Amino acid sequence: MDKRFLVKFAFKNLMMHKSRTVLTVLGVTVGIAAIVFLVAFAFGIEKLVTGEVTKGNAYQLIDVGTGNIQALRLNEDTISQLKTIAQVKSVEPTVNLGAAAKVQDKATDVTLSGTSDKYIEWSGISTRWGTGIDSTRVEKPIIVNNAFVKFLGSRPPDQYIGQKVSFDIVIPKEITGAEATKATDAQFEIVGIIQDTSVATAYARYADVSELGAKNFSQLKVESSTQDKTKIDAIRKQIENLGFKTQYVGDTVSQIEQIFQVFKIILGSFGLIALIVAALGMFNTLTISLLERTKEVALLKILGMRRRDISSIFLTEAISIGVLGGIVGIITGYLIGLGANSLFNHFATQAGGESVLVFMFPLWFMIAMWAFAVLLGFFTGVYPARRATKINALDVLRYE
Repeated sequence: MDKRFLVKFAFKNLMMHKSRTVLTVLGVTVGIAAIVFLVAFAFGIEKLVTGEVTKGNAYQLIDVGTGNIQALRLNEDTISQLKTIAQVKSVEPTVNLGAAAKVQDKATDVTLSGTSDKYIEWSGISTRWGTGIDSTRVEKPIIVNNAFVKFLGSRPPDQYIGQKVSFDIVIPKEITGAEATKATDAQFEIVGIIQDTSVATAYARYADVSELGAKNFSQLKVESSTQDKTKIDAIRKQIENLGFKTQYVGDTVSQIEQIFQVFKIILGSFGLIALIVAALGMFNTLTISLLERTKEVALLKILGMRRRDISSIFLTEAISIGVLGGIVGIITGYLIGLGANSLFNHFATQAGGESVLVFMFPLWFMIAMWAFAVLLGFFTGVYPARRATKINALDVLRYE
């Protein structure tokens, strides 16, 4: 039978009961739209989380620490060793200390890090106001965050650029290499401010902190000249052979992806429930259609239509419902997602936040959902199609 005639014939049969057909397509639309909307939300959140973790050249960075091994120390000799490893481009240190910031008669606890602009950048931190600690001529510069600025006062953050702050700094024995010491009234000048509202934090140059007695580092970041995971693993192995512990963002991303795979399945399952109900409705529609058209099928057989063609008629009707429901469902889910994303960003920007993409619609996922809707229509129509081929034309004409 001509394929075009088959499609026209199937659509004509569907349009004979428009209300029933529209409701059946609507059921598939709701199920597909629900899955698209919910899973797109999971894709968006996953992208936001992994984007925060993998800022900049994060896939080229390896964090190096001592773990729980007390005898190991991170120092200048360690940096020299690491720089001899093939594919290692550069190494940047940081030392984390506890301190108390003092301004006039006020004081607050602060996390003070002795580091460099490059280490700060590698950590995904950027200066909102002012400059970096390495790109200034100030004698002892520091960068602070918003939480630190709130301790200073209620003026706009940029007005605190140039203000001097005194610190009482505790340097533990792990950092001094000998006995713990305390530096009092160490003066620094604010040259930059980070838009971060977590705990009060300050970043100074490592050279300035080392003058106070810091000899060892808390952590190192190693930059490789490649993003090739095999070569990254080789670098990590060589570092670990020296006794140090390593962390790589690729491991974290893999764990995040595993968690979100489960999240997507859970969210998709809610939409799948609606789609199962729609499939049952489609099956019911096709079965009723078959019962109503028993005489028609018998007549077609008498006129010489093959069983395969009769089966194709019912399968075409079922697939047509799946195709239409899939297309409309995908478009509906996409539009609802865009609307929800716009609404979310509207409230976020009003609250002083930034616009983000909460819903993501990968092309492969949209195509997969459309193919799933087509397959759903096909499998739902298999039973009515097979049952239609088994109708005995003579019995129908004899009793009808």
